[in-house]
Amino acid sequence: MLKNYKDILDKSRNRVLDFANDILCACDLAFESFKQSDEKKANKAIVMLKNAHNINSKIDNEIIKTLALFSPEARDLRVVIAYLKIASELTRISDYIRSCAKSIKMQISGEFDLSSLRDDTISYMLSTRKSLESAIKSIKTDSVERLEDLYRAVNVEESKCDDIHSILEHNAMQQICITPEMAKDFVIFLKSMRKLERISDRSLNIVKLSFFAHIGGKLKL
Repeated sequence: MLKNYKDILDKSRNRVLDFANDILCACDLAFESFKQSDEKKANKAIVMLKNAHNINSKIDNEIIKTLALFSPEARDLRVVIAYLKIASELTRISDYIRSCAKSIKMQISGEFDLSSLRDDTISYMLSTRKSLESAIKSIKTDSVERLEDLYRAVNVEESKCDDIHSILEHNAMQQICITPEMAKDFVIFLKSMRKLERISDRSLNIVKLSFFAHIGGKLKL
């Protein structure tokens, strides 16, 4: 591999990782805002992610330029395509986190009582965060064995998110029966939680893309 080309690939990977770490930081702020009822942290998360689509566009443009200049083949081409698609997955994740932060902000400033769902929601957020963190680690690693471990870790958290979301839905429906006047608030809350569940799905896609970059095969997402 040409040194200049390797440097460009490393830069692309670092840009994707910087983007991913900023999203993880915003995720932490959003979740902390829920746990601490801190509206300022929700605002910080929203601001951090407002340029996510612009950042994705810059990454895309750099990768397209790399394809045009070097016409990579085989594994090099897989790596470039993986970075392109991973950036897209991260952008979708940033949308979900930003939406969640806005929902949390509304919940904090309003009179919506979520105390009955608080513990399950925090567990849900923790599982979502773990899946995203493992996905980011998969971008960094060059070890197939490590990728296998990370895939299993994300798969476990993705299953947990599905289970906890079902519990949240059940408990929310019970609360709606008790306080029907709050039905709209509970529906908005569940919609926001569904978007969080998609973070673990997207995280699984990122690990699959990391696998694709290293070992090839058919790319199915």
